[in-house]
Amino acid sequence: MELPGGAGRLIARVLETAGGLYRVHLGDGVLECSLRGRVKRAGEGPVVVGDRVRLEKLPDGSHCITEVLPRESLLARRSLARRSQQVIAANVDQVAAVASAAQPEPDLRMLDGLLAVAELNGLAAFVVLNKVDLVPEAEELPGMEAYRRAGYTILPTSASERTGLGALWGRLRSKVSVFSGPSGVGKSSLLNALMPGLRLRVGDVRERSGKGRHTTVGGLLIPLQGGGYLADTPGIQHFEPGAVDPRELSSAFREFGPHLTSCRFADCRHREEPGCEVRHAVDAGSIDARRFESYHEMLERAEDVARTDRGGA
Repeated sequence: MELPGGAGRLIARVLETAGGLYRVHLGDGVLECSLRGRVKRAGEGPVVVGDRVRLEKLPDGSHCITEVLPRESLLARRSLARRSQQVIAANVDQVAAVASAAQPEPDLRMLDGLLAVAELNGLAAFVVLNKVDLVPEAEELPGMEAYRRAGYTILPTSASERTGLGALWGRLRSKVSVFSGPSGVGKSSLLNALMPGLRLRVGDVRERSGKGRHTTVGGLLIPLQGGGYLADTPGIQHFEPGAVDPRELSSAFREFGPHLTSCRFADCRHREEPGCEVRHAVDAGSIDARRFESYHEMLERAEDVARTDRGGA
């Protein structure tokens, strides 16, 4: 769209980046453009899918990015060891954390990490349980009830049988959504089922390891008919909150929320501290014990990073 009073200047959304070229969406079409040198030197990190950018049309008819507009939100993958982060997508509304009912088996630890990242970045999130055609009563798989009790919607889907696609489409329409999950859970198959003709490459699960082949090479933002975008992100094996302040990590588990202000100590880590209401809720069964263990695993890693930053052993 044209900017008011800005002849030849446009605002677009980045769909894909590859080799120094950027595919951007203008609402009525897609352009391929370059990045002006001074933008590269701005020190704000690389341009990523979802970024809203200002374009300038050059005399030869091509376009270049002259400015990256402020990001309203982002989804980042952080390094536990180096305390750095890789921004995966910008200006995101929600995260669809995708798991499979079978082939491969649900990776609940990774699902916990995906949801924690969404919570820490202030993003809405829901769970897509794909391949439900492979397992009778897949929604009753061990672990799924804990996510419902925490307040997450679980959408059962099957790309092969087109189960649940209407409900999933209703969640995605008019939003900027990120599809995230390990390789092999069927993200590309779901997108192909939702948008025939997209023809994203689909990888089979290796029979021996049960791990999915990595088929999506780079991040891709897909415009949706009727408005909104869907980000298909590369298959990732470790997607965690990363190097966060250990004191903030409990906020990444939304079921802890009603109990946090009742702990005796404001800096309670929910281990053996007296008067810990979170631990009491676990003992009472109102917080899932496995999710509680997942929190402690993340907490230990976050504390290790914090000690390293302070120069500890």
